Amino acid sequence: MLKVGINGFGRIGRAIFRINESNPTFLITAINDMDPLIKNHAYLVNYDSVYGSIEKKLSVSKDNKFLRIDGQKIAFYSKEKIDDVPWKDHDIDIVIDSSGIYENVIKSYNLLKQGIHKVIITHSPNDSVDHTLVIGANENSFDISKHHIISSSICDANACAPILKIINEELSIVDGFITTLHPWLGYQNLLDGSLRSVSSPGHYWSDFALGRSSIESLIPKPTTLVSALQKVLPEITSNIYAMSFRVPTSIVSASDMVLSLKKHTTVQFIKELFIELEKLYPDVVRINNESLVSIDFKGIRQSCVIDMRWLKVFQNKVKLVLWYDNEWGYSNRIIDLIKLLNKE
Repeated sequence: MLKVGINGFGRIGRAIFRINESNPTFLITAINDMDPLIKNHAYLVNYDSVYGSIEKKLSVSKDNKFLRIDGQKIAFYSKEKIDDVPWKDHDIDIVIDSSGIYENVIKSYNLLKQGIHKVIITHSPNDSVDHTLVIGANENSFDISKHHIISSSICDANACAPILKIINEELSIVDGFITTLHPWLGYQNLLDGSLRSVSSPGHYWSDFALGRSSIESLIPKPTTLVSALQKVLPEITSNIYAMSFRVPTSIVSASDMVLSLKKHTTVQFIKELFIELEKLYPDVVRINNESLVSIDFKGIRQSCVIDMRWLKVFQNKVKLVLWYDNEWGYSNRIIDLIKLLNKE
């Protein structure tokens, strides 16, 4: 079984840990987080406001150097830089960098020199990675012999890319608009305040609206979706425009798409297209026909759910609504990516 280290034990790091613990795909042998409070990390895995508590609880060794679960010891470090962690002391094959810190992306190359085989980056930096991989969209372009620092892109791109790819292949996308609705994130303000986030020092914006209370309003903002998609589907992103709203909910995102197509189509043709896509990628895409709301998609493993109720075709335009658990679904793809690396 592959041995994995996690650098950055926040929402995504803990979700990956929980999913793997429920059905082990690899062995997590070391965790690094800048916050040194190891007991608090154990507590946050054991009890989660979104996903609930886990049956087998994490505990902490008396010397505060190890986390323990189900008889397994996991070394814990609190280093600022990813390459200061002695990953190879724990025979680690793959390091997941879920810190979101660009400096760690650059320093990931030092890990390769230390004998780490691959590093997975759980966001979409503008450079300094060998390949950006979205399962269901471009995994066929992955070359294990030369791609070692791998970005798993962002949750929005993981949701949208498989859908955009198949529509473009069959119907040729001319242009399109995508609006994402994304739950609040930890660096936003609970109350109106400074653009410089109190909860995440060093994080600030230029738009005053993004300093407003995250629990009171829909907050429009730019999104990195198009630049993330550019790395995965460069052939169709030049004429795609996207924006986002931060919404006052804790989990589950949505994407509202309107695409102009070169070829004529029908609702029935697109439905059949999506049914085939679901069969091809059952762990990535799911179809919904029920009258559901966002919270009903909490904890889904797929990258996206296509809500067939809102599928519309008008002349050569198609409207789509996608749902996705921006933490759980995305974290499942990280685990699938490690399965792919192990298979290769």
